[in-house]
Amino acid sequence: MKCINHMDKDAAAVCNHCGKSICSDCLFMDKGQAYCRDCIAVKQGGAKKEERSPVLAAVLSFIIAGLGQFYNGQVGKGIIIFLTSLLVVPWIIGIFDAYNTAKKINRGEIAVKKRTGCLIAFIIGIVVSWAFVFFVALLAAIAIPNLLKARMSANDTLAASSLKSISSAFESYALDHEGKYPARNEELAPYLPEGYINKKISGYVFSLYLRDDDYKIEAAPDKCMVSGSKIFTIQKGGILSSKRCESVSIENQ
Repeated sequence: MKCINHMDKDAAAVCNHCGKSICSDCLFMDKGQAYCRDCIAVKQGGAKKEERSPVLAAVLSFIIAGLGQFYNGQVGKGIIIFLTSLLVVPWIIGIFDAYNTAKKINRGEIAVKKRTGCLIAFIIGIVVSWAFVFFVALLAAIAIPNLLKARMSANDTLAASSLKSISSAFESYALDHEGKYPARNEELAPYLPEGYINKKISGYVFSLYLRDDDYKIEAAPDKCMVSGSKIFTIQKGGILSSKRCESVSIENQ
């Protein structure tokens, strides 16, 4: 004999009130007598017991940690699982708990407390939280590239200005030494107190090539398109030129 509600399960008893064959999942005992779900509901209060879908409870908990517990009327448990869901394990446990709790509710082992307002408030809170996270992430996606671009532009400007200062020091040295340029960087110290050569300043590295009748100074970003976007070169007479560091990287490949 099969259960009238679950045709794939054998009947465990017959309802004493309506005579339906029922399986263990549909069986409710009251004072030693067997009842089906509908009859026990009538006996205990005249209304049919509220049911929960175990599958739906598990799916809700999978989508949002704790939502299955809210669906089952367990608000406190749902909040705890949601707040600890970043640890992953409570989230997984919550999925199985929601499923098993829904089955217990259907068997009458756990009383259902209707808390629709709490469920709606929880869902609204989740939606608002995710909307806030999305908004912050969107702002970061827009702001961070602009900040990096602004920093690169400032570094480029400073590098070009520094090269002009170094070149001016070379030209001043040549005026004082019959048109000859310094053979060593140290000779430039009285004209250029701040050292630039072979140092990284604001994301740029400065290199110097000397001859007594010529010079060339180069400023290249330490990290192309991160600390700077251009490679600057200044030569005898203060002639400044530049090129994108990306083009140099491609040529060197």
